[in-house]
Amino acid sequence: MTNKIDKSNMYKDIIELPNHIQDSLENFKNNSNLEEEKYIEIESIMILGMGGSAITGLLVSELLKNKLNIPIYVNQNYSIPKWVNHKTLVIASSYSGNTEETLISCKECLEKTNKIIPLTTGGQLFDLLQKENYFDYVKMPKGLQPRATIGYSFALMLILLNKINIIDDSFIKDLENSVDFLIKKNKEYSKQNKNNIAYSIANKIYNKNPIIYAEEGVFNIISYRFKCQLNENSKIIAFNHAIPEMNHNEIESYSNKINLNENFTIIWINDSIVYDKNKKRIEIVSNILKNKIKNQLFLEINFKDNENKILKYLTYINLVDWISYHCAILNQIDPSIIPNINELKKSL
Repeated sequence: MTNKIDKSNMYKDIIELPNHIQDSLENFKNNSNLEEEKYIEIESIMILGMGGSAITGLLVSELLKNKLNIPIYVNQNYSIPKWVNHKTLVIASSYSGNTEETLISCKECLEKTNKIIPLTTGGQLFDLLQKENYFDYVKMPKGLQPRATIGYSFALMLILLNKINIIDDSFIKDLENSVDFLIKKNKEYSKQNKNNIAYSIANKIYNKNPIIYAEEGVFNIISYRFKCQLNENSKIIAFNHAIPEMNHNEIESYSNKINLNENFTIIWINDSIVYDKNKKRIEIVSNILKNKIKNQLFLEINFKDNENKILKYLTYINLVDWISYHCAILNQIDPSIIPNINELKKSL
């Protein structure tokens, strides 16, 4: 279903998330070139990326942090850390291949390691590495909004890590086993129906400034994605912060001297697997703030299968993407257009 406000059909890009994952699983070999033996002695992984590419990197690093014996670092800037060396795997992730920060940091990496794999549709990034005789790559299909390609980038990054023996086949099995459930939830979240949690929440926040709090780790990454999607798709100024860090500073900014009740809404992401101490903190802080900011919402998805973390991550990502989409339509704003970002890029 398309909407006359949604002229570039962001609806289609979001609803095809499960198809993007399935396409990645089925066609990885046709869209990649990897010299697998090159990656035997990896001691660190650095993912270069901004925006949606950074979100993918952060999700992958969170998924793997307790599974690997090597660190994973997401680089969201022009410069790279000094520790990068010939045993560092660099995944340069840029949908367009023209992201300025990723290009410049990738050029620095060329002086440090020969283990660089672009995850891109092409562009200057692909051309740069081919010119320098770096022929390994993973290609994504063209024609999508970069922020709506997370199904591709997340799936392809995991498959890439599996192909070069960084992660085992269980991650790919969990990815495969996520597709059917995501198809079901995706259809549910896309509907303009108040029984749909995505549309219901959108109706409560589309004319507010959401402040999203979640536990440090994966839920804070989802919170960050939520904020970014509200910024880009809905053109809403939104904020996010992590529990417990927020309890050591930001909590004190909720003063009776400031009228927060009309403009702001707090959204708590409070999943069943949140650490007990942090669940207690969320409960206490929401009570402390209830007389200072009346609009508070709790966001949680109930899963029968808490073992498949990939499914949980992607379902939350899909949910917050749909909330941002519905907010855009309620605000009568085309979710695809990004005039301020485009003006900035031209000026740079």
